[in-house]
Amino acid sequence: MHVKTAALAQMIREKFNHGEAKLPVLPEAVIQVRDIVNDASKGASDIAKVIATDPTLSTTVLRIANSAQFKTGHFDIRSLPMAVQRLGGRKTLQLLIVISSQLHVQIKNKQLNSILRNVTKHSLLVAAAAQHLARLIGSCEPEEAFLAGMMYNVGVQAVMSAVPDELAAIPYEQCLSVIEVLHREMGGRLLNHWEMPDIFATVASHHGIEADDRPRDKLIDYIDAADFIVQQSGYPVLFDTIAEGISIESFPPMQRLEVNDIHLAAVEVELEDDAKALGETFQ
Repeated sequence: MHVKTAALAQMIREKFNHGEAKLPVLPEAVIQVRDIVNDASKGASDIAKVIATDPTLSTTVLRIANSAQFKTGHFDIRSLPMAVQRLGGRKTLQLLIVISSQLHVQIKNKQLNSILRNVTKHSLLVAAAAQHLARLIGSCEPEEAFLAGMMYNVGVQAVMSAVPDELAAIPYEQCLSVIEVLHREMGGRLLNHWEMPDIFATVASHHGIEADDRPRDKLIDYIDAADFIVQQSGYPVLFDTIAEGISIESFPPMQRLEVNDIHLAAVEVELEDDAKALGETFQ
């Protein structure tokens, strides 16, 4: 790592530690839904009423409920209460947090916005690949794998939202390097700050790194295996690049999940269909 990059990353980290850089906050509607989900006396209709106050959230929730990733019936959902019933209250809350992390981040700098768009697109593909793998292998809930894929790089938004001026003032490649250094740490902080389940913060903090202290949770392996497949399929990635020449047999997360060439081919085929549909669902 370049000395200047390391120094800037440490400066940004200290801003977080001293409360000078603020983590992104959730929209009021999402906070209200979180309170309702934790209240046993309330249900889907109460959640739907809150979501309806935010046109962006309500439109996106309906699209998601009817998407291939979450559709469970043979008919389309037309109302928010039915969408919440289909998804479930807690999963609706988690999806609202995912949507908010993407749609409510206000970044004015064009360069940073370009990075954010690329990271969001990549996360969608990783989410889809992780979900397909979970369906094929069966040791993880597919929808949980999808949500983890959507959130595993949320630290990028955390860093950008907290110190946009500092990042905008440095060269593009150095900006990417700083984000790469910080995004795991800040992703874990942000998801804990938002009171997401611990497993999602664990994935955000530990994905992409083989180390002695890596938690032995299969959900992290699903995300890393999915990222491997996405990158191998030729989709561009800005950082956390997996070295060329690594085979499916030699990639540890693939080994632990016992992914084979048949799994790999099946997910790659599904990704071709998913890319456009996911972009339209989560636009």
